[in-house]
Parts: sequence; structure tokens; C-alpha cells
Amino acid sequence: MLFALLLCWQQQALGSDLIALLPQLPSVLLLIAALLALLSNRSRERALSLSVLSTYWLIRQHLQAPLESQPASQIFLLIAFAIPILTILLVFIPEQGLTHAQGVTTYVGMPLTMLALSQLVIINPELFAESSQALVSDPLWFTRLSAGTGLIYAIAVGIALTMIIRRQQSIESSVLGCIAMLFITLGWIQLSNISAAMFTGLGLLLTINITSGLLHIGFYDELTQIGNRRALIEAAKTAGNQYTLAMVDADHFKKINDRFGHDLGDQALKVIASCMLKTGCGGKAYRYGGEEFCLLFKGKSREQVADCLEQLRQAIANYDMVIRDKKQRPRERTIGEKKRGASKRHSNLRLTISVGVADSSSGGNFEHLMKLADRALYRAKAGGRNRLEFA
Repeated sequence: MLFALLLCWQQQALGSDLIALLPQLPSVLLLIAALLALLSNRSRERALSLSVLSTYWLIRQHLQAPLESQPASQIFLLIAFAIPILTILLVFIPEQGLTHAQGVTTYVGMPLTMLALSQLVIINPELFAESSQALVSDPLWFTRLSAGTGLIYAIAVGIALTMIIRRQQSIESSVLGCIAMLFITLGWIQLSNISAAMFTGLGLLLTINITSGLLHIGFYDELTQIGNRRALIEAAKTAGNQYTLAMVDADHFKKINDRFGHDLGDQALKVIASCMLKTGCGGKAYRYGGEEFCLLFKGKSREQVADCLEQLRQAIANYDMVIRDKKQRPRERTIGEKKRGASKRHSNLRLTISVGVADSSSGGNFEHLMKLADRALYRAKAGGRNRLEFA
């Protein structure tokens, strides 16, 4: 009833001309989402976008007739069972690029499977006729879906929610949105423009998720998951007239890489980034490049942030860097985070940082301030490392 009221309001608010264009919007948005996924080399989002697009085409072509007719009932059954199963598989398929055979199979195979199965039903209208009619005639509550398909959707939603909590990737939220909106579409398929409205929302969801993923790639460091140099430059534009910049550099980082390998070097960078994220005084952490980081304090002088920077230096110097065995490392990130620190031991690896600090009272633009902070950083290095120096 709620969906019926919303759609009635929508038709009155938009007018006849826009209502006529509404069925075209999902195709446009889903094609944009597929193109964005192609440009960003994300095979799972491409597969989902093209699969949803093919599903919408099937709905518009074959489900505008009564469900009791053929092949409408069979197409309805096919979509109701296949799409939640196929989409939830995307959560467990590893991401592969366009040049990888598995990636091509993923984003081409799913929509082609749907279209091929639908063509079999169209060619042979008696295929699944009895089972589809039985399910259509036994709906679940106020929907047109059966109890069996409702159970499948409930399981798929549960899996998607679990993976969102555990991994927090955009593909899981896209899959969850697909399952939820398809359930609404098929459950109330008799409502006018229900498929156009729901698939428009789904097209927007996919486009926003893929675009936000691209923005994340552009403004966040992949290894440490903090802002990168581009994000720092953009943040500096809104820093105002009073701010402080701290350049942070890992001491003896080349020796760590040479002695323990680049994997442990990456782990060390993650530790530094993690500690910087906990810096007080409103400091925002960025990875400038290599083993060099930055902290930007908006509205703060160097005297106001000195204690916070000293606490950061001490926290990293006192951190017990455990050299972990890769073979014993848990596969799941959340399990590893829970175990982290549970079996700390003293090791022969201690991290330290040198910090150079300058604030806007020195005059000049942001580039000038970075040079001053960088010079202070080199004085900290020359003065014995593991210390702060002020411009």
C-alpha cells in the first residue's frame, strides 16, 4: 500500500511528460554505471550493472502482461530465483581486471546467462510452466513472490549485511541494494512504473558507489588508507589564515626494508599511519609519499600542537613492532584486528619518527610553509632523529 501511494504521488508530481521518460532512466543510469566500472577496471560492478540492466530489459519486455500468462510467469520465476543467487556470488568472487579471463567471464557471463535462460523459456513456453504457475498462485503475504523466493531473498540480504559489516566494501552495499529493490519490484510488480522507479534508484546507487570508489582511489593512499598528497593540497586550500603543518618521516626506513623486507616495511608504514590517526589537537593525517607523512592542524599554532606531536612521537617510539609470520596471519581483516596486540613481545625492531613543524605565522603560501617544515624535518634528522624541530 505504501508503494502504491508513493507511485501515485510520483505520477501526480512529475506530470505526464516526465512519467513517459521514467522507463528510460534505468537504462541510461545503468549504462553509465557500467561505463564507470569499465573505466575504473572493476569487473564485479560491471557484472552487476549489466546483469541489472538485462533484468530490467526482461521485466519491461515480458512482465507487463499478467503473471498468469506465458512466458510472463516463467520469466518472473527465473528473475526471482536467479538474480539474488547470482548477485550474492559477486560478493565472494575476487576482483579481476578487464584483461584477466576470470574478470571477463564474470561481467559477461552473468547477463548472458540470464538472457540465454529467458530465451529458452520464450522458445519453449511449456518449460517450467506448471511450477511457475504454482508459485505465482501462492504469493507470500501481500507480495507476488512465493514463500520459497522470499526465503532466498532473506538469506541473500543476511549474507550481504554480514559481508558489509566484515569487509565494508562498496560491492556489498550495491548487492544489498540490488536484492532489496528487486524484491520490491517483483513483490509489487502489478503497480504502475514500479520497475522504472526501483531500477532508477538502483542505477543511482551503483553510479554513486562506483563514483565514490573512484574518488577514494584519487584522494586516499591505498596502503595506509589515509589521505594522499592530492587530498593534502585540497585540504590546504580551506585551511584559512591560521594552521600548522608537521612533516613526519620514518627513521632508518631503508634499513627496515633491507633487513626485514618490503612486507614488514609496509606494516611499519601502516603502524605510523594508525598512530597519526589518533593524534589530538584536530590533526588530519596524510601520506605525502614513500615513508613521509604530513599532519595538518587547521586553526592551530605550532605552540598549541607541540604537546600532541610529542605524544605522537612517544607513542610510535614505544610501539612494540611484532614481526608476524604470514602463514599464521588470519585471512579475515577483522579477526586479525582482534588478535593484534594479544601476543605482543619485545622485538629487535623499534620504529621512530622525526618531525618538522611550521605554522602560517611564518608567512608565505602553503608551498613555502611545506619547505619550512621540510627544512625543520632535516634538522631533526641531522640532530639524531626521533625528535621534533620547529621552523
